[in-house]
Amino acid sequence: MTKGSTLTDFGASQDAQQAQERSPERSNGAAMGNSASTADLFPKLVTMQRLCGATDFALLSVQAHTLLKPGQIECAMQSSGSQALVNKFILGQSEFLLKHLYSSPVPVIFNPKDAAAFANSPVFVASTGPNDEIHLAFPAQLGTMGNGFVLFFNVRAVLNNDLLIDLHRKSLTVIREKMRLAFGISAGSENLNDREIECLQLVGNGMKSEAIGEQLNLSVHTVNAYLGSATTKLNAVNRIQAIAKAIRLGVIA
Repeated sequence: MTKGSTLTDFGASQDAQQAQERSPERSNGAAMGNSASTADLFPKLVTMQRLCGATDFALLSVQAHTLLKPGQIECAMQSSGSQALVNKFILGQSEFLLKHLYSSPVPVIFNPKDAAAFANSPVFVASTGPNDEIHLAFPAQLGTMGNGFVLFFNVRAVLNNDLLIDLHRKSLTVIREKMRLAFGISAGSENLNDREIECLQLVGNGMKSEAIGEQLNLSVHTVNAYLGSATTKLNAVNRIQAIAKAIRLGVIA
C-alpha cells in the first residue's frame, strides 16, 4: 500500500448493517467508548494488546504542529514496566512518527519478517533497526481535539487486514475518548459510529452524497441515512449545523 491510501479503501465493502452492528461499541459505556475516566481506557488497551499478542503498549499524544514549533510527542498512557521501552522508541522514532502522522492515515508496522507480505495491506512498512521486534503504530488525527498514536510493542500475533483494521478503529476510539476526557467534552458525538463520522467528514470536505457513496461503496440512500442519524445524534437542525458542531467538538477536521 502507498502512503496516500486510506483505510476506507479496505473498509468500503462493509455495508450499512455491518457498520450499525459496530455502533454499540461506541454507545455502550462498557465497550470501547464513553469512558468515565482515563483509568477506564487501560483495560481497553490491554484487550487490544492481547489481540495482537504484544508485550507492551503506549498511548501517545501529539501537540499541535505550527510554523514556529514542530509537533511534540508525549506519552499519555503506557503498560506497566514499559517506560524505558516507550522512551527509547519515542527518542528514536519521533521524527518519523510526526512526519507520518501529517502525511498518511494508515498504521505503521515496524520490522515485519516479510515486508512483501504486507504489499496489499492497510499499513506502511518501516524499520527501527536490524533484527528488531515487530511493533505497530496506529495514528489518529482528530482535528481541533488533538492527534496521537497507539503503539504496540513486540507483536506476536499473525497480522492480517481484518485485525489491522479492527485495531485501528479501536485505537481511534480510545484516542478520541482520551482527548474527550482531557478537554472535558461530554457531547452526544461519542455515540456517532465510524460511518457517520466518515460521511460527515466528507460532506465537510465539500463532497456530495453521490460522490461519498461512490468513494465508500455505499448507496446514496445509505449515505443520507448516515448523515441524518449523525445530525440527530448531534442535536442539529441540518447538516450544516451538524458539521459545525462536529468540527467544534473535534470529531472531524
